[in-house]
Amino acid sequence: MSNRKKEVQSSSSNPAEKFLSWSSQNQSLVHYDKDKGENVLIKPPFSFLYLADRTTVKGYDAEDNTGIYSNEVKAIKDELNVRNFKGKTIAKGEWNDISQKIDKAGGKFAKSIYCMTKKGTLINLCLYGGALGEWFEFTKKSKRRLPDEWVTITGVEERKKGATTYFVPVFSYNKSLNDDQAELADKAYEIFEEFEKGENPRKAEAVKDIEVEAEEVDKDDLPF
Repeated sequence: MSNRKKEVQSSSSNPAEKFLSWSSQNQSLVHYDKDKGENVLIKPPFSFLYLADRTTVKGYDAEDNTGIYSNEVKAIKDELNVRNFKGKTIAKGEWNDISQKIDKAGGKFAKSIYCMTKKGTLINLCLYGGALGEWFEFTKKSKRRLPDEWVTITGVEERKKGATTYFVPVFSYNKSLNDDQAELADKAYEIFEEFEKGENPRKAEAVKDIEVEAEEVDKDDLPF
């Protein structure tokens, strides 16, 4: 069994070449293009292969007018260090112990999902709010399928919570991996492992990218 399949059997730095998140307002994925200095929208359909996921915190600190971020942890009981980009520490500890303080500051529970595109590119998809709820529903009975099948965001659905309307991605399983794609996926997962161990020279560049993306969190998305 390949190491990446272990991710679905149990519950830093980022190796991704692109950092995507879901924008309810734009009804699409979005990533920040450093060269253009602007957000780029990626409308469905969009396909990816799940490699791994980590728990983190994203959000917006309205008091300091800056983004909120944290380290990434594998287990919910691992320690999170939640800060904003002006250097303020918001909370430190296990999620269950610090969640109220994070929520008050404008932070949200998030999943940092490492994926591979069909071109073999390693990307990061950060989901929180309503989009994360859809991901949980999609995977809760089928997570063991993730290492072997492409997932496609096929469209968008409207949701309502009280008087608030928001939009979530629709996830669907697509084709199974062929042998060449499975080999690419194993190599992509090895790169991810190297980053978690701090062995890859692109680490500093990746961390800088994460800081830019965190500033672009969709403040209008519903908390999960």
